[in-house]
Amino acid sequence: MRIRNKRVKTSLLLLGLVLALLALGFIAKDHSIFADSEKANSTDHYINIYDGGEHITIRSDADTVADALSRAGVKYDNADIVEPGLAEKIDGRDYNINIYRSRQVLVVDEGKKKYIDTAAMSPEAVAEAAGIKLKDKDLVKLVKYDDLLESGSMNAYYIKRAKEVSFDYYGKKLTVRTQTNTIGEFLAEQGISVNEEENWISLPLDTELAKANNLSIYRQGKQTISVDETIAYTTREDYDYDLDYGTEKISQVGKNGKKTVTYEIDMHNGQEVSREKLSEIVTEEPVEQVKIIGRKVNLPAGSHEDWMAQAGIAASDYGYVNFIIEHESHWRYNAQNAYSGAYGLCQALPGTKMASAGDDWQINPITQLRWCNGYAVGRYGSWAGAYEFWQSHRWW
Repeated sequence: MRIRNKRVKTSLLLLGLVLALLALGFIAKDHSIFADSEKANSTDHYINIYDGGEHITIRSDADTVADALSRAGVKYDNADIVEPGLAEKIDGRDYNINIYRSRQVLVVDEGKKKYIDTAAMSPEAVAEAAGIKLKDKDLVKLVKYDDLLESGSMNAYYIKRAKEVSFDYYGKKLTVRTQTNTIGEFLAEQGISVNEEENWISLPLDTELAKANNLSIYRQGKQTISVDETIAYTTREDYDYDLDYGTEKISQVGKNGKKTVTYEIDMHNGQEVSREKLSEIVTEEPVEQVKIIGRKVNLPAGSHEDWMAQAGIAASDYGYVNFIIEHESHWRYNAQNAYSGAYGLCQALPGTKMASAGDDWQINPITQLRWCNGYAVGRYGSWAGAYEFWQSHRWW
């Protein structure tokens, strides 16, 4: 009986030990043994750190990714990529951190080699890490680099720059980037028909794009095109009688406007046969230029007789001169005939004739009288002869 009881006690003891081991195994399986403390609390996170091919799990109350990596003793440098970012808050019970380690790569751009350390994986991201700006249609290709002694790495990224093609498309200048090699390939890429009945193409389709100068594509037959055209600004002249005569200044700078004009044109083998305007839309109004022209004149001091004396006219002729000029201009130096354009005291036609007497012929009555004196004596022999002619003809 004692033996039986002893066996029962032994069995119960073994059963309890098994249950304890099972419970311990369950805990060990559900929770990491790499913990900050032996006792879990409500602020703990179970953090999985994936570092290349390695994986560790820690239990920690770290607030940020950087804090968690520090507690786990995981080192990294600026070229490595940590996702999520180092400043990100750890906000879940279970949290994953990925570390992508940098490696040396070779980037070749138009024959120029550049070695960089980067964790970027996509070709475009590698180019960005190298400080290389890609344009539309540029390609970055990962290749095996043969010269390991030079590169020290199997990773090489080659940048293939796109070509710029400038061409005239239905009357509009366009520039497009492409990786194609011939005009035919380029037009196929752009979806432009090469059917001769639809489009006229200025160069053969097998022409290399590098040699494709003056490429033009026009649709055959009648078609409409829209062209941006310039509207030339106009200039208005305003007179300022407080500004010295002959002085000019711009008070408002003119600016050309813009308009879009739609035409119907008839094309045949790239040649325009006819053109008819259908409509026009002003997209930017022109700005009128305003020019200020000075008209202030400081007349010479003295009387009309003083002016005649300074012009070299004999005193015996003053009466003839005064009669003619009074009837021609009423002694206004700037009198101008609206019909003929005659100008000045004695109405020279054209007024520019008086420039032979001085550059200030437009504003100086003495200069004008000097020219008038020469004209009267040269044409009529004297002022008396000029006076007699005026009396009979009412002009001179």
